[in-house]
Amino acid sequence: MRIYLFFLLFLIFSCKINQKKNGVEVGRWKYVSGSKTEKSLITGKYDKYGREKGVWKYYNNDTLFRSERYFYPYSVDVLYHKNGKISQIGKSYTTKKTWTKIGTWYKFNEEEKLTDSITFENLYQRFAADLRR
Repeated sequence: MRIYLFFLLFLIFSCKINQKKNGVEVGRWKYVSGSKTEKSLITGKYDKYGREKGVWKYYNNDTLFRSERYFYPYSVDVLYHKNGKISQIGKSYTTKKTWTKIGTWYKFNEEEKLTDSITFENLYQRFAADLRR
């Protein structure tokens, strides 16, 4: 039993964060900024190519205000009101340097009732179509 406990503790504490391989961010990352009164925290993972993968979470003063689930180069984004209810939900296209809303984004009030929707044109599909002409 003690061996299993030691092995479990070893696995938990041996997981390294904020690692780079060949100058590229890989694995689990945690970004912390701000002061004691205004603290921002971002957590997530990078794949072996330095691209975001899985779920990324963004906190402001320990309150979740955004989460993103990556299917590179796309992500599903959820923004939250201060009360924890969903504020907006939609898809985006992401590269190392850009983040662009695509498709239909839905906006909700603080009781999570749909109040608006807006459709963003996928500029990358339009650009590719223009190149084929």
